[in-house]
Amino acid sequence: MAKFFNITDNFGFFLGGKKRYTKTQIPGQSQSLMEGQPQFINPDNFDAYDIYMTTPEVHAVVNLRGTLLASGVWKHYKRDNNGDKVLVENSDFVKFLENPNALMNGNDYNFLLDQSKSLYGKSFEYVLKGFSSQQIPTDIKILPPNQMKIETTGFWYKQTKIEEIIKEFKYDNNSIPVDEIIYRRIPNANNPIDGESPLKSLYMPISNIREAYKFRNVIMTKRGALGMLTNQSSNSVGAIPLRDTERQRIEKQYQESYGTDDDQSQILISNASLSYQSMSFPTKDLLLFEEVNEDFMRIIDAYGLNINLFSRTAGSTFENLSQGLKQAYQSTIIPEAEELAMNRTKLFGMDSSKEWLELDFSHVPVLQENEVEKSQVLNNKANATQTLVNAGYSLEEVKEIIPFK
Repeated sequence: MAKFFNITDNFGFFLGGKKRYTKTQIPGQSQSLMEGQPQFINPDNFDAYDIYMTTPEVHAVVNLRGTLLASGVWKHYKRDNNGDKVLVENSDFVKFLENPNALMNGNDYNFLLDQSKSLYGKSFEYVLKGFSSQQIPTDIKILPPNQMKIETTGFWYKQTKIEEIIKEFKYDNNSIPVDEIIYRRIPNANNPIDGESPLKSLYMPISNIREAYKFRNVIMTKRGALGMLTNQSSNSVGAIPLRDTERQRIEKQYQESYGTDDDQSQILISNASLSYQSMSFPTKDLLLFEEVNEDFMRIIDAYGLNINLFSRTAGSTFENLSQGLKQAYQSTIIPEAEELAMNRTKLFGMDSSKEWLELDFSHVPVLQENEVEKSQVLNNKANATQTLVNAGYSLEEVKEIIPFK
């Protein structure tokens, strides 16, 4: 059975105090290593933000997700009298979303909002209004999820309003009414009220990544001697040991005369009969880089992105990057943006059947390529339709021949 360790015990990065993130852990748990017991961070007891800030792979994935979502442009639409979709110019709703508070613009806000949800599985936004009937808030801010508490009523399965399920929110021991908080979360099957951090399911690959970096650091900084120069001299009796004076002379000559500097030689020449025995171990045989890459892909998959969007040593092409971006936008970013847009439409009290907000990505180059392809397909179908009509086919017959959906 796997043995779990508290993250503050397992990683020197989290020892706290003024040396936080810098104090090197003393190698230990030799008994566990002898017994073959795995060592993982405790999935029920870690700070998601600390993991994010000190694990490069997690940082890269979460940041890219936020950056892609932040590339969206807010747009306000409505239905005209004919039921057609019309863009609303100079919308006050869009102006607010582009500058939601004094600290950040709309892009930064969406980035931080996605970061909160990606790390903690939930986000909390404080909505400031001068009066309750105010349609556009005065200000809206993102509150730190790890400092928020949800006070519930204890009931939920027969309740139909959020106020009947959540009594209040608490931030820094200050009570906040339910109607002043926008609460979004990743659904949790075991707790429909609370969200669950995606990092919890990734505790094993994250642990392996961190251990691989730690092991590589130990090899580079605590490796000790790279090798030994041993005496090979012998006579009829057996091996002849080096005298202390001769050993000291060879050590001094090796340290002072040989190396990679301009005034040093790279080849050792000695009158003594010596043999070199390496004491280092090639890291490639440990497959540490392969392990990190495999674990990195698990993190990428969990956040709905694509391996081709990240730095790779081989196998990445411009076409792979383009297809990876399309996949990330279509399967992950756009659905997330649609959910956020519906939330904002509700926030402003809009009748979504007549007016609504969208976080638009049509300006993104790789997605514009899709629009060009669609336009070409429609143009080809139009030309084919005209050709068939000119040949004497009716429109009903043309519809059966050419699929328009």
